[in-house]
Amino acid sequence: MKLIKPQKPSETVKRRYSAEHLQFVPGIWVNEKYYWLYNSTEKVIYDESLIVRVKQEHIHSKIRFSKIIVSNHSHQEKDIKLMAMHYFPSIDQDHLTFVSPADNRIFHLNGEEVFLVNGKTADSGIHQYTTIPIWKAFTSHIWNSPQNGALKYQPMAKGPAASIFAMDLKVEQHGSIKANTWTITGAGRNEVISMEQALLKNRLAFPFEK
Repeated sequence: MKLIKPQKPSETVKRRYSAEHLQFVPGIWVNEKYYWLYNSTEKVIYDESLIVRVKQEHIHSKIRFSKIIVSNHSHQEKDIKLMAMHYFPSIDQDHLTFVSPADNRIFHLNGEEVFLVNGKTADSGIHQYTTIPIWKAFTSHIWNSPQNGALKYQPMAKGPAASIFAMDLKVEQHGSIKANTWTITGAGRNEVISMEQALLKNRLAFPFEK
């Protein structure tokens, strides 16, 4: 699939988008329940003794980079799934969202821009991903099995849609764990992949990577 949308001859004004235009909503699944941090950078889950914090860091004008930290204040180890939802708030029928299993990444196409969405922990990357119409994004329709935290797999969605990915983590008792997520925008697949490769070598973004 070619990730460059041709310009129509009648188009006189080019739409340009930055990574900030693609909305990012972090979330967490734990013990058959899920929570979204909508318009928030911190959430306390009292029943699980968990605190989720999100910190955005400025790395590049075409990159939005976020660190998600989960702290476990209980006396038990917690199996969790960190989630990341991305969507455009404006209604655009030309918007295309799809999962690329070969790349293990998600792409959003809007206007003339390509957006790459990805994430990783110190040990691994994305474990699950899906796309879904935006009106179902904050509902139980995202799940194939909410009891097991299994997302309903849909590889592609056109029009107003959201992408969701999940990373499996274990948080030790009285411990914390960190994950990183990012959105990169460019004119095509080669550009965003190249920028991501440079990002992954950035020791300021990934100080513990060798």
